[in-house]
Formats: sequence, structure tokens, C-alpha cells
Amino acid sequence: MRLLMISLDSAFSADAKTLLAMPHLGGLADRGVFCDKVQTIYPSITYPAHTSILTGCYPDKHEIGHNEKFFSDLPPQKRPWNWNAEDVKADTLFQAAARAGREVASILWPVSGHNKAIRYNMPEVHALPGENQTAKILRYGSFWWLMRTEIKYGKQRVSTRQPHLDRFAVLVAQKLIEKQYNPSKKVSVDPSPRIKHRHMPDILALHLVDLDAARHREGTFSKESKAALVRLDQHVGLLLKSLEEAGVLNDTIVAVMSDHGQADVDKQFALDAYLKSSGVPARAQTLGFGAYIHVDRRDYHKVFEFIQQNQQGLHVKQIYTRKELRDMHAVPGIMLAVEAEDGVEYVDDLDGIQHRANHGFGPNHPASKCLLWLTGPPFLKGARLHQADLIDIAPTLAHALRLELPQAQGRVLFESLIESMRE
Repeated sequence: MRLLMISLDSAFSADAKTLLAMPHLGGLADRGVFCDKVQTIYPSITYPAHTSILTGCYPDKHEIGHNEKFFSDLPPQKRPWNWNAEDVKADTLFQAAARAGREVASILWPVSGHNKAIRYNMPEVHALPGENQTAKILRYGSFWWLMRTEIKYGKQRVSTRQPHLDRFAVLVAQKLIEKQYNPSKKVSVDPSPRIKHRHMPDILALHLVDLDAARHREGTFSKESKAALVRLDQHVGLLLKSLEEAGVLNDTIVAVMSDHGQADVDKQFALDAYLKSSGVPARAQTLGFGAYIHVDRRDYHKVFEFIQQNQQGLHVKQIYTRKELRDMHAVPGIMLAVEAEDGVEYVDDLDGIQHRANHGFGPNHPASKCLLWLTGPPFLKGARLHQADLIDIAPTLAHALRLELPQAQGRVLFESLIESMRE
């Protein structure tokens, strides 16, 4: 049994009605399990969420708490991101598959750089100032496969911006599904449409970012974002068609999920700059609609009191204490965090990127409810889950694939699926 994982970055519960009315994602829901109330993790940003999807763990266990690493002496544009798989401190679905002798492919999945468990690895990495993007992705990914892929298909990539990058990523995924495999290298590969010698990776994971980019750029429910939803459905359709033409659709689990939603930005506030100008012994690291407050333990109460006393001026809706952060399974080392007032985005620099929508909110925000489709054996047709957690995805998929993922904090959803059908 194979697994195709497709992440629809930035889709959430408010998109469910639109996506279920589309031919491919709507069809998936009819053929399997669907849930529009999958609780994301804190913080609701891409890299921690995608690591939770793969590990079945909260950030307090896998220790990816942000897209970026935080270095107070570096400007934001020069801070390295969490690109390396070795930074993940919990077992992933990829590692479990590799231990079982199964082949893994990953396309633009976050925190996958230098991952020895991935046979075909096109990691999501970004060139910092002075770096070359091509050289960086080759260094972090599967060098020779990436070189061959670029030579064969690179001319079909219009640009590395969205929506062009997603379309190229889907093309690469299609080629992996269609690829012919000859284990002995001595037997000629049969070019006929029969699947005698066909072999796609046992796990193929794909991260699609078109919708996230459109929402950041134009707003949560803009016409550009609605067009991106249509493109996502088309991409899913192309991948399903490739599975069908390869003769493996009925033997493949198709898992489609999202990581967080977005909300519109009305105002930006440079929280870190304010703290520095006020002489507060703390630094703010923006999450979007929230921020980590990096503070020394001895200054915790002083900084907490300052934020509490200036809550309105700092546009703080909620202060998260040490205890509350532990209860939310926040990454170790973060003792204080804040959530902004509705519509207020915390930024590092007011002269930086102007978002029209963002995320990074706490667990009670309406856009914290994500989407999940599960089809193929052994999932029930037409089942509806009333609720799930992002950390339930990995243990459920591991169970379906007969893989071992003992560190996972989530639950296997099969019992809930049966209960849904009974209702």
C-alpha cells in the first residue's frame, strides 16, 4: 500500500464548502473521510505545523517552534530558517517508512533538508542574502535526482513564484508516480501501460503553497485566493489522474490536509522595536498575529508586568504565561508570548513586507480549524469526522501503513471513523 500526502497550506474550515463543491476534492470526500474541524497546533505557522503532521507530536516534543531560528543579533532577512531535518527531535513518518525498507519522496515539505530517510528530496529552502537558490536546494536535497529533474523538466517551470512553483511541484510529483522502476537493471522495462514494472515511491509528500501566498498578498477571501482554491483542486485532480493511469489508485492512501488558516491584517505594529526603545530586557519574535517574547528567567516578572501594564498600547489581546504555554505544548524555552488584537500583525520592520492577511494566532482563533481528507484502504466511504487534531494524522497514517511511530502524541482515528458512520 502506498501513501500520497498533499498539504494545502493555508486552507481552513471556512474553505470547506467551496472545496467540497469542487470536482476533485469534493469527490475525495465522497470516497473517504472528511473533517473540517482539525485543530492545529500552537503556534499556527507553517514549519511547526508541518512537523506535527509528520511526527504526530506537539512542538514541545519535536522542538520546531517557528519557521525561523531566532538570533537577536541578526536582522530578520539574514536569519536562517529551520530547514534541517536533524533539528526535529521526534520520529517522523518518513523515518518510520525508511526503517521498514520503504521508499520516500518529498517535494517542498518544510524541515526536510539533509533528510537521509528521503530517497527523492526537493526540500523547501530559501536563499539568504549572498546565497544562490539553486546551489542551496542542491546542497540540502537529493543532488543527482534534482539535477536530472532540472535537466528534464526545468524548462517547464515558468518561475519560482506562485502559482508557477506549485505547478512545477505537481509536475515533479506526477513524474515520480509515473516513473518506471527496474530492480534488477538487467531486465528491460516494459513500456506498455500495464503496471508490471511500474513503481512509485511508497510515500510521496507534497507541500502546495499557492493559496498561502495569495492570501498573504491579497487577503483571506480575495478573488486571487478564490482562484488559488480552484488551482489546488486542479492539482489534486492531476495527481489522482496520474495514480489512476499508473494503475495504483485503488492501492494508494490519499491524505490531503492543511496546516492553518488566515485572517485579514488591518494594522501592523513593530513590537520588538517598541520593546527595545522602551529599554525592556526582552526581544519579540513575530509569529504574525502573535509573538514569542524571548526573556531571561530572572527578568520574567519584570517583562510580564510591563506588557500587562501597557497591554493596550502594545495591541495585546492575550498574554500567554509559562503555564499556559506548557498547557498549549509550546516549544521548550519559550516562557512568555502574546497574541495581538484582532487584525493587528506584529512585524519586525514596518518597512518590510506588507501582508494583507496572516496567521500565527492562538488555538481559539476561528482560523485554527484545518481540513483533512483520507481516502483509500482502509478508510470508510463518505465518513465525516466531527473533530480531530493535527497530531492525529501521523499515527493514523502509520497505523494504516503498518509502520511504527511510538513517540506520537496523537491518536489513531479509526474508532472515531466507525462512530461517525454509526451516527
